[in-house]
Amino acid sequence: MKRYASIIIFFMSFIFLSSISVPQDNKLLNKLDKSNHRNPAKIIFDQVEAGISEGDVSLISKYFGSQTYLSLSNSKSGYYSSNQAFYVLEDFFRIYRVASFRFNNLNTDENTPYATGVYNFEFKGKKSVAQVYISLKKAGSGWKITQITIN
Repeated sequence: MKRYASIIIFFMSFIFLSSISVPQDNKLLNKLDKSNHRNPAKIIFDQVEAGISEGDVSLISKYFGSQTYLSLSNSKSGYYSSNQAFYVLEDFFRIYRVASFRFNNLNTDENTPYATGVYNFEFKGKKSVAQVYISLKKAGSGWKITQITIN
């Protein structure tokens, strides 16, 4: 009888102790999940960087707002709808073929994220460099591109 009582106490203690450690494990897992969670603005800037590097507007256009301001070195500037901005940038990338592009400054502040970089391109057989500035604005639960400057 003593043996059964000690076995029951052992199992009850085991169950009690394991139930206490589960919330602690969950807290640890939540901390790990949060530390691995990437900033949404950073994710967008990574996609934009890839889009510019490849001259692929479709990687960028999904982040256009309803009115995106473009200021390009080919003298095109103004507010464009997302469809217009797509074709204006597509035309720009076709004429000013990217040789390389990389963001060299990212500010992923929650209020005013922006990125700047260097756009190396070829135009009529001549290599040139332009500065790029891109800003984002909170729109609903996500971010939208409000401005793209390539000069």
